[in-house]
Parts: sequence; structure tokens; C-alpha cells
Amino acid sequence: MLVADLIERIETVDALAGRVKGAAELSALFKQGGWPQASPSAFVLPLGLRPDDRGAAAANAFTQMVDEVFGIVLYVRAAGDITGGRALPTIDQLVWATIAAVCGWGPEEAVGVFHLVRGDILAAEAGGVAYQLDFGIQQQVRT
Repeated sequence: MLVADLIERIETVDALAGRVKGAAELSALFKQGGWPQASPSAFVLPLGLRPDDRGAAAANAFTQMVDEVFGIVLYVRAAGDITGGRALPTIDQLVWATIAAVCGWGPEEAVGVFHLVRGDILAAEAGGVAYQLDFGIQQQVRT
């Protein structure tokens, strides 16, 4: 599964080694009403499929290119800073290190390689900053 591959890849970023989890762990934290205690942290979320086009049908065959999209939520705490502003330089470094680790890479079984789809701050409050990066990788449907 690509989530496991992405977790392994993101853990090549030194600051995130051993600190990357999946969607279930992030969901459990939210149910407990908080962000992670370990900082920095990252979470890989499968976000779904986005077709590039309507596909093509010919001679009893159908093909369609589809981006499989994953979100990576990066989290950095700034203890004692209620705005999270002190975490911004660290989150900026993590954002670019994560982009460098993921973009242009893809597992052998994939059709394409990962590309950046978007990035945006999710939260900057309660002494921390959460930033989400979305990456897509091209797959092909063939029937």
C-alpha cells in the first residue's frame, strides 16, 4: 500500500525519523481532543482519487489516468507560545524537506511519480502549527 511506502519515504527526513504515522493515529488524537506530544510529527492520509480526464474507450478496452492523492499533515509544537508563531520557521523547513523527499519519487509498481498538488496551514494555535501537503501520483485504470 502506498501509505506504508510514503511513511517510509517521509521518515528519511531526519527530523521526522520514527515520527510518521497514519490516519488512524491522527484520528485517535483528535478523539482525545489534542495534537501529538511528539514534535515534530507527521501523518499520512489517503485522500482519494482524482481522474485526469474521462478516459478513452476503443476496441473493447478502456483506459483512464487517475491521480491517487495523499495528504501529509506536519505538526510542530511551540511550547508556551499560544499563537504558534515560534513554530513557523521549523514548519517551513519541514515543508520543504518533505517536498524534496516525496516529489519525483514513486514506488516501482506505480505508473508515475509523486508531484505536489497543494499545501496550506491547517492550524496555528494552542502552541503549535499544523500544515498539510497534498501529493498525487499517477495511476492508470485499464479494463
